[in-house]
Amino acid sequence: MTEAKYRVGMIGIGRKGAQHARAYRIDPRTQIVAAADTDEENLEVFCKRFGARGYTDYKEMLRTESVDIAAPILPVGPNPAVVIGCAEAGVKGILCEKPFAPSLKEADAMVAACRSNGVKIGAGDLNINLPAYQTAAKMIGEGEIGEVKSIHFYGGGGSELSGGGIQQFSLMRMFAGFAEVAWCIGWVDDDPWKDYDQGGSGYVRFVNGVEAFISREKDARGSGFQINCTEGVFVSNSDVLHMFRSPDGGSSWETMEEIKGLFPETSVVGKMSSHREPDGWLWPGDRNLASVSLFVDYLEQDLDPPGSGDNGRKVLEIAIGMRESHRRGHAPVRFPLEDRDLRMIPHASRMNYKKLQVGREAYMRQMASHVDDDLVKV
Repeated sequence: MTEAKYRVGMIGIGRKGAQHARAYRIDPRTQIVAAADTDEENLEVFCKRFGARGYTDYKEMLRTESVDIAAPILPVGPNPAVVIGCAEAGVKGILCEKPFAPSLKEADAMVAACRSNGVKIGAGDLNINLPAYQTAAKMIGEGEIGEVKSIHFYGGGGSELSGGGIQQFSLMRMFAGFAEVAWCIGWVDDDPWKDYDQGGSGYVRFVNGVEAFISREKDARGSGFQINCTEGVFVSNSDVLHMFRSPDGGSSWETMEEIKGLFPETSVVGKMSSHREPDGWLWPGDRNLASVSLFVDYLEQDLDPPGSGDNGRKVLEIAIGMRESHRRGHAPVRFPLEDRDLRMIPHASRMNYKKLQVGREAYMRQMASHVDDDLVKV
C-alpha cells in the first residue's frame, strides 16, 4: 500500500467531525494523523477509532505534527479564529464547515489570512461538489445549451438564509459562472432588524446579466431549481436531474429533447445516510465524500475549489444583502456591501457546541451510531 500524499489534522471530532474523518479515510490520498478537541471524551473515542494522536489544543497539534490539510469541523462561533490560526501555522489546505463565519468582517479576515499565507481553503460540505452538478455546470459553462439567462429556486425560502440557504446561493453562483453580484432585492420571514438567521427569498442580479430568483412560498413542485438558457434547460428537484436541449438551437419548450445518459437515474445525493457499510460504519454521504475528494483535487492543482472560502464569504454576503434590502423597504442593495460589521447569527445548532445543547446522553448516542464498536459509553 502506498503512503497517503496528504496528512490530515482533524479539529473538532464530534458527530460531524467523525463523518468528515470517515470521508478522509476512504480517500486514498489522505491519512488522518492527528486530532484536536477540547472535549476529552470525544477525543478519546475518535483517536481509538482512527488511530490518531490526540491533542486538547489545536495549535499544539499543528506545532507538533506535520499536517498538510487542517480540517476544522466546528460550530460557526469559533470557526473564524481557528481557520486563521491554521492558515498562520503554514498548512497547505483547510477544509472547514459551513456557514463560514457570522460576520462579513470575520469572513474577510479568514480569506485574507489564507491568501497571504498561500493556503487553499474550502468552506462547507456543499451540493456543488457532487459530480453530477459539476458535470452540469461544465456543460452549461461550455455553452451546450446556450447562454444562461435566469435561475429559479422553488419550494420556499426555508428557515435559514445563512445556514441551509448557503447551499442554494452556492449553486446559484456556480451556474451564474461565479460572476460577482451587482445587486439584490429581498425579504426575511420574521424581523429584519434582528441579526439571527431566518428564512427569506428574493432576487439576485449578477454583473453578467444572469437573474436569479428564490421563491418565498412552497408550491406543488416541491423543492429544487431550474437553469434557463437560450437553447435549453437544466432541472433539479434536489434528487433527480434532467437537461433538455432544442435540436435546432431554438428556444421553444415544445421542441426540446432530453440529453440522456448525463446524470444518475437515482438520487443525485447517492446512498442514504442510514446506509451501513460491510465494516460496520455508517456511510459518510456521497456529498461529504465528494467535498473531500474535490478539495484534494484542487489542492493538487494549486487552485481554489468551487466551494472556496471566498465563496463562503460571498454567499454569506448574499444572505445578509437580502435582509438589508428588507431593512431598506425592499430597495435594491448594491454589492459589495460597504458595512463589513454586518452579521447573520446562525441557529444555535450551528453556532454553538451541540453537546451542551442536547445533553451528553443524546449526543453520545449519535457518536455511538457511527459504528458499533462499544467505545462510546452512553
